[in-house]
Amino acid sequence: MTREEFFEAIRKANIRSSAFDLDGQGDECYVLSGTDNHWSVYYSERGLETKKRHFESEAAALKHLFSLLKNDRSTRF
Repeated sequence: MTREEFFEAIRKANIRSSAFDLDGQGDECYVLSGTDNHWSVYYSERGLETKKRHFESEAAALKHLFSLLKNDRSTRF
């Protein structure tokens, strides 16, 4: 999943932009952080990273992040 595809899917699913962060800096939200060959997705709350998973590509990480967001009703408008 590309970032463009991710944002289109987010828009169609009515997911709040405050429910996630793609810069690795978020708090009280789902976070994507990484470099060219190492990506992580986790939930950040009060500085703690929970349910952290690692991926070899941004595309795989974005796909997982979207799945988490889609299945969490608290992320919707």
